Amino acid sequence: MSLGRGAAHGAAWNLMTAVGERGLGFIVLAILIRHVTLRDVGVVAIASALSEIGRMVTTGGSGEQVIASPGDRSVEAGAFWAQMLLALAMAAALFAAAPVLASAYGARPIAWVTRALSVNIVIGAFLIVPSARLAQRFGFRALSLMSLGSTGLGGIVALALVFTGHGLPALIAQRIVGITFYAFAASITARWRPPAFPSWRVVGDAMRFNIPMMGAAFVDYIAATGYVVLIGIRMPVAAVGQFRIAQRLAEVLQELSIFPASKVFLPVFVAVRDEPERRFAVARSLMDVIAIFSLAAAAIAGAVAKPLVVLMFGARWAAAAPVFAAMSLIVPAAAIYAFVNPMLTALRRPVLVSVFAGLNAVTIALAAWFAAPFGLIALAWTLALRGVLTALLLLPALSIGIGRSAWPLLRLFVAPFIALIAARVAAAAAIAAFAGGAALGTRMMVAQFVIGGFFAGAVFLGVLLILAPRRVIALARRLRGMFRRTVVVAEVAEAG
Repeated sequence: MSLGRGAAHGAAWNLMTAVGERGLGFIVLAILIRHVTLRDVGVVAIASALSEIGRMVTTGGSGEQVIASPGDRSVEAGAFWAQMLLALAMAAALFAAAPVLASAYGARPIAWVTRALSVNIVIGAFLIVPSARLAQRFGFRALSLMSLGSTGLGGIVALALVFTGHGLPALIAQRIVGITFYAFAASITARWRPPAFPSWRVVGDAMRFNIPMMGAAFVDYIAATGYVVLIGIRMPVAAVGQFRIAQRLAEVLQELSIFPASKVFLPVFVAVRDEPERRFAVARSLMDVIAIFSLAAAAIAGAVAKPLVVLMFGARWAAAAPVFAAMSLIVPAAAIYAFVNPMLTALRRPVLVSVFAGLNAVTIALAAWFAAPFGLIALAWTLALRGVLTALLLLPALSIGIGRSAWPLLRLFVAPFIALIAARVAAAAAIAAFAGGAALGTRMMVAQFVIGGFFAGAVFLGVLLILAPRRVIALARRLRGMFRRTVVVAEVAEAG
């Protein structure tokens, strides 16, 4: 399979599965959330963030190392055992520290929930190498189906528990069952089993490669989700529950608009790392698609934030809606950052990956820490404004990755961002004129959802057609080619 065809096919499968998986996941989440308290959601948000930090640190670099060394079984063995040893140490440390953490957050259930979720750190060690093998071969169809199965099985177990009165355990079981299924399925599909322990030299080599990437994985998670552990210290646990719903919606927005394509970035950039001109052409083409899709998603999601939250989770979660509307504006910065890690990893620059990941995480951690005491709305807008600043700070990383100035890539966001502003303003005016009112009734929310979504989407497309018609036409051709399994990456979009 050619590079363009493999990337396009992988992106298409990632997109279709992301839509299916997130749709299924949110049906389950909407049911669960109606049967648990705000405080329970806050407790699980903090405890799962703590365990995920441990899992991200221990898995950081292993998958990238395997993908960058196709077929090298020695590298696979070193990556797995280095990861396993770190996972066992991290899980033990988190288990021991759980009571102290519960005291720091003023919520006793955090202790046992954190201990239960620490098992995911060890399970994750059995997942990275087989999934990396599949990614090497552009086996995104298999990975996508396994991810969908993981979400489905975890949801079934969680619903069975919540309907028997076990709300908090249901939220925990959903996470453990899902990752366990994924690890087993990936191992079977990739025909992988844990290798014998290699020499300490091999493990040491893997560790030296992984250490910078572990730091990057840690700060990446802090920047994406893990900063909730800081917010939990600065505001009540119940408020963390409201914030986590808005944050989760923002994460899903990014997963649907950015991550289906970003999952193929590393193997694509590895394939073109020795061809500077082709690397720039590929980066420009991919960035054009990401810019349009991510900002279109942010425009529509922000316009329907209130009816979306109320219809999905109930009126008691309405306070999360304006938080999500503001946080949807983080998407552009996330889109730019999605290029940094794979581009620099493909160039074998793990130290630079850590430096720019650290810069991204420090800015979001500082914003979260200082804004949290002022309430959820202030926190959300501070995080959105931080994203604009971070996008500019990441320009040097993009310049290194493409070997020239990154301004041509950044300019791709100008027209879609203007379209986003116009779409949000038009949707707000339309909702006020045709579906106004402060009532949270189902009929009113459905009307606001339909009207807001229609006007936001139509205005975004209309403005973009005025400002950059050739880019819209080129995008339509790429999408048609993607689903016909033709080469999509080869064309470079015009900036007009």
